[in-house]
Amino acid sequence: MKFHGIIPPVVTLFDEAGNLDLDLNRKYMDRLIEHGIHGVLLMGSSGEFTSLTIEERKLYIREMIKHINKRIPVLVGVGHTALKEVLELCSYAEEQGADGVLAVNPYYWKLSDEQLYRFYSIIAEHTDLPVLLYNIPSFTGQSLSVELTKDLALNYRNICGIKETVSEFSHIREIITELKKVREDFMVFSAFDEHLLPAQMIGAAGSINGSAVFAPEISVSLYEAYQENNLGKSEQYHKQLSQLMDLYTYCPSFFTTMKEAVHQRWFTVRSGHRAPFDVFPKDLSEKVESLLKNINLKEGVNSERFS
Repeated sequence: MKFHGIIPPVVTLFDEAGNLDLDLNRKYMDRLIEHGIHGVLLMGSSGEFTSLTIEERKLYIREMIKHINKRIPVLVGVGHTALKEVLELCSYAEEQGADGVLAVNPYYWKLSDEQLYRFYSIIAEHTDLPVLLYNIPSFTGQSLSVELTKDLALNYRNICGIKETVSEFSHIREIITELKKVREDFMVFSAFDEHLLPAQMIGAAGSINGSAVFAPEISVSLYEAYQENNLGKSEQYHKQLSQLMDLYTYCPSFFTTMKEAVHQRWFTVRSGHRAPFDVFPKDLSEKVESLLKNINLKEGVNSERFS
């Protein structure tokens, strides 16, 4: 499976009691697909996988894959500190028809490159699915090195890409340059929204970026304009995307803000949260509403929400 383009790392929607709202999540998937996304990531960091039990994650994965029904490619995040649980989630995702998995390196302990290589080699040998590495040092405490990534890509054909959630653009440039030397088919995805355009310019496969979970048309339009060599439009959408970046400053758990934005755009019920993330700034809703009103979206704030 060759992934490309804009792949939103979707938020997971709860009811007001903090339980999975499967029907609302199905409607949410339809909204995103209507806006032309090129794939979807379930149970990434924005999907709040750390707040769900393994059984809840399986239920969500099963129901969303069934509902998406091959309309777009589906990546499933299999992050966990216990390798046995990672492998169980890999097997389950494969059984349910996922197109690939995204595996974050273990967090809490700092691992050597040899230990990280061991971790990812076991995953690659366990599944026939494409495996994308997930480098997010701000959450895991360490970065996946270029040399480690090259070694894994050289020795395991199904390790075929990486999501780079890093602030240093020089790292993205290096990973693209070095991996192309050993695997022409290796896919590098940027994550920070402001990296979307410059990463495209140096050969990234696409972006798995946060704002695409509630404003997918901006990222999709930017990606497609660049593919058509329309730099003027690409710059225009890049500037529009940049206007959204304040969103990440409103609440330490950024998925809380993103979830609020999803509800304000498309739904008439309040966003549900699970403790301890049911505690957030009192002015969050007002800040999100103001931000959404200030950008040019196909739909603005839902005026009928909370009725």
